[in-house]
Amino acid sequence: MGRFPIKVASLGKQIDMISKSMDIDNAQSIGEGYFNFFKGSGLEFKGYREYTLSDDSKNIDWKASLRSDKVLVKEFFREKGIDVIFVYDVSDSMLFGSEKKVKAHYGAEFILTLAGTAIESNYNVGLICFSDEIKKSFLPASGQNQVGLFFDVLGNHSTYGGKFDLTDTLMYIDANFTPGSIIILVSDFLGNKIPFNKFENKFKQISKKFDFITVLLRDPRDEFMPSDNMDIVVSDLDGRGELLFNTKKIKKKYEEYSKKQREQLVKFLLDVRSECFELYTNKSYVEESLAFFKRRKYY
Repeated sequence: MGRFPIKVASLGKQIDMISKSMDIDNAQSIGEGYFNFFKGSGLEFKGYREYTLSDDSKNIDWKASLRSDKVLVKEFFREKGIDVIFVYDVSDSMLFGSEKKVKAHYGAEFILTLAGTAIESNYNVGLICFSDEIKKSFLPASGQNQVGLFFDVLGNHSTYGGKFDLTDTLMYIDANFTPGSIIILVSDFLGNKIPFNKFENKFKQISKKFDFITVLLRDPRDEFMPSDNMDIVVSDLDGRGELLFNTKKIKKKYEEYSKKQREQLVKFLLDVRSECFELYTNKSYVEESLAFFKRRKYY
């Protein structure tokens, strides 16, 4: 089997870009500032100090400032050893792509970037690759060797394929990870991958026990048809069936259906209290994920 052309050196540059865009002078490592944006990730109140021009004004504690006659900001410290577990959908639909990278390739680089950043910030990182079964799993651990193990698995074509079923994976998460861990579920969530009624209670249980983030990873063609009038043939991955359609004839219905499914999914995730954000394979995941974690800081 082949491999996706993932280059570790380029990931280092992207992590550096994250750190620089954060404009944090006192970051203890290249990714320190980035993962500080995880809400509730082991942060403990340390005390107050006087406000400086380099501080974010949103961190000012006005009540404490009025009492002391000085402008004060809260300081926090983070306990080391927090677990971050990436839960990655490697089913058939993730092998689709209309851009330079199929969803599986794009998602692999996204996970490796965040995993490398977390390791640099002294977090433990774990990984679950699942389809209708758990195909690969790594319990949380620290050190660059852990990212190397992820790289071998996520870059390998043989990791991907199969139907989608979250049942065993959700049970595994619930049974094997420390409460308060950060769980990042990455999937395209196409079609009826999640039967809402079946998983509602389990998702709520996971959200209550863990810091649960859902990443909706999409190719533009998952939601939008080309405007050109063209005939397209699509086939099953196993080659047993083909479908011919005209893009102009189905464009409106297809996009209405995709929009409705997306709205239902987002509503479900909000209802079960899983924070979510979207990544599209034609955009930079660095910028999109950075914007999300900035929002989490002030949630």
